[in-house]
Amino acid sequence: MKTLLSASAVLLATSTVCAAELYLLGLVPFSYAQDVSADGTVVAGSDPAGCWYWTRDSWVVPIEGSLAIGNGVGGRPGVTDDGNTFMVPTLVGKPQKAEVAFWDRSLSEFDPAVGSLGFNCDISRSSGWSMNSDGSFVGGLVWGDACTASGFVWSRATDTMTLMPSVYFYKPTRVNDVSEDGSFAVGWNDDYTGYRQGCVWRRNADGTYAATLLNTGTATAKLREAMTVSGNGVWAYGQGSAITGGAPYRWSVATGYQPIAPAPGVDGFVLWANFDGSKLLTFFGGAGTFLWFQDRGYVSLRDWAAEKGFQLTEDWAFRGFSMTEDGLTIVGDALRLADSAPSPFVLDLRKRSGACPADLDLDGIVGATDLASVLGAWGTLGSNADLDGDGLVGATDLAALLGAWGDCP
Repeated sequence: MKTLLSASAVLLATSTVCAAELYLLGLVPFSYAQDVSADGTVVAGSDPAGCWYWTRDSWVVPIEGSLAIGNGVGGRPGVTDDGNTFMVPTLVGKPQKAEVAFWDRSLSEFDPAVGSLGFNCDISRSSGWSMNSDGSFVGGLVWGDACTASGFVWSRATDTMTLMPSVYFYKPTRVNDVSEDGSFAVGWNDDYTGYRQGCVWRRNADGTYAATLLNTGTATAKLREAMTVSGNGVWAYGQGSAITGGAPYRWSVATGYQPIAPAPGVDGFVLWANFDGSKLLTFFGGAGTFLWFQDRGYVSLRDWAAEKGFQLTEDWAFRGFSMTEDGLTIVGDALRLADSAPSPFVLDLRKRSGACPADLDLDGIVGATDLASVLGAWGTLGSNADLDGDGLVGATDLAALLGAWGDCP
């Protein structure tokens, strides 16, 4: 994957702390960073060549054998909290068709554990749209006979795929997200006109799931699809519409429908929620990405970065797809405003102890491997070897590294 880094480390007021970094991963159309590990160091994404992972040290690494999402292959890539296991589509069975599977980074091998019902529609048998933090539950869509589609929740403990019932007779469903314990799934249920109405499924004591269609309190005021769920399984979050005044919504058993207002723009999306639902990542067309906090409402991505000591470039527009629980690592896709060039991005707002920006491999010493990184990136637009932040790796970066040679303070 072609790579580009537009922003290097920016020093905070104190010289003993290194501040945030914005990583632009490559000028590749239809490439998205879509999930991130708990500590923000490992990112899962996809582009027209397949799925990939990113770390600061490895940069973008293709997951060999994974499929590009689109053209009949559904789902989105995911990564477990520990950064080792990835949920991606791959070819399985005879005839080979796309199914959701796990890929182990430490072993560089697949475990096609989720499976299917044995039927396919065109190239796909099943697609994964979400998984919980350790990969013990997966939610998605599976194809049945005659291209009938059903949402499912798969459990690692039982290695079973449970289908989500449709409230509209013979109409398809899909699971977009699943809670940590797998008891609460959210997504959509097509009505008879093809409208993707928000729907939630709650697991009963016998292991079956009961469906609830989402509306504003009036059956005809149908809410759009539910996109994500709080990890504790209390809140479902969905896409805004004219019915909600563009504001995204949340829904719980206790409260029913609640608009998340006032909305910064029209037709808002909730793309990620933390465990207790007190922190959300949202996107509004024409307005951009916002974090939402239970105790303060919407905060723009630019303002949030500024609060953490980082001035986010105004040359790009950003759409966040996922973030860590603390909101300090946010991933998604970006668009350069001057020419509409696209790139996935990773925004790292974490403070690092030690005045040692030249320690590129983070081993506590500025030495030979750091020198090799600078020389290997010489003349390019960045990577973390751009120590002076001028956008180009060159002589001043080499001088900064040599001046810091030895143990970090």
